[in-house]
Amino acid sequence: MQNPPKKHHFIPAFYLRRWAVNGRVVEFSMPHKTVIAKAVGPEYTGFQERLYELEGFEPELAQQVEERFFKPVDTMAADALENLHTHGNAAAWTVESRSAWTRFMISMLLRGPDDIATFRKQYRKDWVETTDEMEARYRVMKTPDDPETFAEWLSTAPLQLIEKHQFEIFFSLIDNHRLGGTINNMDWRVIEIPRTAHELLTSDRPIIRSNALKPPYGHIAIPIGPRKLFLASEDTKFLAEMERVDRHLLARETNRAVVEGAGRFVYSTNERQHQFVANRFGTNRLPSLFSDVLRPRNGRRGYLHGASPSSLR
Repeated sequence: MQNPPKKHHFIPAFYLRRWAVNGRVVEFSMPHKTVIAKAVGPEYTGFQERLYELEGFEPELAQQVEERFFKPVDTMAADALENLHTHGNAAAWTVESRSAWTRFMISMLLRGPDDIATFRKQYRKDWVETTDEMEARYRVMKTPDDPETFAEWLSTAPLQLIEKHQFEIFFSLIDNHRLGGTINNMDWRVIEIPRTAHELLTSDRPIIRSNALKPPYGHIAIPIGPRKLFLASEDTKFLAEMERVDRHLLARETNRAVVEGAGRFVYSTNERQHQFVANRFGTNRLPSLFSDVLRPRNGRRGYLHGASPSSLR
């Protein structure tokens, strides 16, 4: 691959363009103790150099997570977002297009810099930890030239192998069939926010979720533009209640959740809500989804359970 991309967006430009005025969005950030605002192009914010780079790989291969995974994810999601904007609740969906939007939302819970740092740190820590079952399987499979234990074998594994397996796990989390299936099977709504209410803000952590997505009241939501909120739930009674909620209150509460949960950036079409953002920026950040996904359960490594010498060679 010639000149592979090294600027990796954790907030895709196609999503932020919904807030662009004359080609720019207003980016709020808090590099020190004060929230500042500046106008930037969607392509020039919400990224980190080499965020998804595969360590230990040749330059032409090191950026393939961005190019071969996130680029297709975002391309398909852009089409789904256009469908939502154009048709709202009347949008027609195929299995592929519905899954594309679901996959994008899940990715937004896992692809931020802090999420990736948490994942890498915990993965490297757990890489050399083995279970009795794994060691028993290794003893059956190992050759005379192999180390005595599977833990020793893992500790000498090449960096390329570790990175490859690490991101295979990462991809499987974004393409999680159970979570994805749950969201795909929810009732989906697009709620319009009137011009008499404040515009919806967005951030680098724009997903709002509750109650593990399960009834009662469990839902997932994301602003999809200054005047549109995507909302999905299995609880049809909850959705009916939300349709009746005062739109001014809904806009304010959505903005509160988005701004309080922000990590590095909040976005708007203008600076009118600067004080609102400054008062709430990052004051109630939810733990990274990885904090739960990677937590060992019952003494077993949940996300690596089932790994073996044969699967890692």
